[in-house]
Amino acid sequence: MKEKILIVEDNPLNMKLLEMVLRGREYILLKATDGEEAFDVAIKVQPDLIIMDIQLPKLNGLEVTKKLRKIPAFCNTPIIGVTAYAMKGDQETIIESGCDAYLSKPINTRELPGMIAEMLLQRK
Repeated sequence: MKEKILIVEDNPLNMKLLEMVLRGREYILLKATDGEEAFDVAIKVQPDLIIMDIQLPKLNGLEVTKKLRKIPAFCNTPIIGVTAYAMKGDQETIIESGCDAYLSKPINTRELPGMIAEMLLQRK
C-alpha cells in the first residue's frame, strides 16, 4: 500500500519543490497550507509521515506538532520540522516540540527522499 505523506507548507514555491522531489516515489501526497488545515488533514487522513513547516499562518508548526503528539494515533508518526530561520538552538526547540528530524531551508533535495524512506522504514 502506498504511504501517505502530508506536506505542510504555506509558500507555494516550496510546496511545488517538495511535490516535485517526492512525486515519482510512489507516495500519496497530501497538502496543507496553514496550521489549522494541517491539524484537520492529519486527523482525517492519518498520514504515514508529515513534513511540517515551522513558520505557518494560524497555528505554527510547533503548536500543530505538540497537539498531534497528544493523540495516541500520532505517537509514532514521523514528523520532519522544516524552517528557513535556522538560528542557534532552533534544532533543539524543534526536536523538543515533538519533531523527529529537522531540515533547514533551502531543502537539500538529494537528502530529503533518503531521510523520508529511512523514517518510514523505522516506523514499520
